[in-house]
Amino acid sequence: MQTLNKEITEQLYDIIILGGGVAGLAAAMTAGRLGLQVLVLEKAVFGGSVAVLESVEEYPGIERIGGWELTQGMVKQARDAGCKLIDSIEAVEVAASVEGNFEIRSSDAVLRHARTVIVCTGGQPRMLELAEETHFAQRGIHTCVQCAGARYSGQTVAIAGNSSWAVRAAVHLLDLGCTVLYITGDTELCRDASSIKELLGNANFRFLGGCHITGLYGKEKLEEILVTSLTGGNYQKIAVSAVFVYRGIKPNSSMVSARKDRNGFLEVDENSMTSLPGVFAAGRVAEADLPIAAMAEEGSKAAHGAGSLLQAKA
Repeated sequence: MQTLNKEITEQLYDIIILGGGVAGLAAAMTAGRLGLQVLVLEKAVFGGSVAVLESVEEYPGIERIGGWELTQGMVKQARDAGCKLIDSIEAVEVAASVEGNFEIRSSDAVLRHARTVIVCTGGQPRMLELAEETHFAQRGIHTCVQCAGARYSGQTVAIAGNSSWAVRAAVHLLDLGCTVLYITGDTELCRDASSIKELLGNANFRFLGGCHITGLYGKEKLEEILVTSLTGGNYQKIAVSAVFVYRGIKPNSSMVSARKDRNGFLEVDENSMTSLPGVFAAGRVAEADLPIAAMAEEGSKAAHGAGSLLQAKA
């Protein structure tokens, strides 16, 4: 039986933020500047999926910056605002206590207490769900072009999915000299105004709408994919060196007993509050396709919502 750390559990925070990606860090910075007592719990490394990006070119006021530099700057700002940040701890359950506050159970067996909670836990990539996918993981199947794209420079690769993130991934691969097959069940390309012209005007870009990848082939690494039409059932084998999967995410929302949509995303009101009063949500746990700047904006909005609720209760 695990023993709780009484010294930590007796402290009551104004806000505990679950998740230290861009949304969580923005929420922390805002809440700290509001003079609130804030704790941020991150299950892995602060910065989340943005931290591994080679470059970010869409953040307001910054022409170009590395993902690690951007997110670690946010970490410093959150700490400078008085927030406490702890990594390598995953929240397991958020439960209302009899006092009207919240208890957060986590992977380190410590019970922590907060007056409000902001969930910024993001999600896991939604994969192709093919039997061969595990065999080709990191040997042709990837979920981050800025992490693995360079090794396929000048080769034929595929994007599976259709979102603003998928469009930006395709642009990045074209910049690496790749021939890019953009494969999606949708019949039209995601309308990402900032990047779409770069795709449609490139001779190395091929849009395969109304299709799914239904087979993966190769020995030690991926060599071919089977692409099947959703309407006529026609199929073709195509030689590719890699598939970058951008089919959205499965939100990490199981720790909260609040209303969710059919895909598991937490539903929030105009103040970013979930159906559980006092629990807020921001970032990709509440909406799948958010640009980085929007994630920061949503995190800040949730912090203001939590701050307003705390002020009303005072």
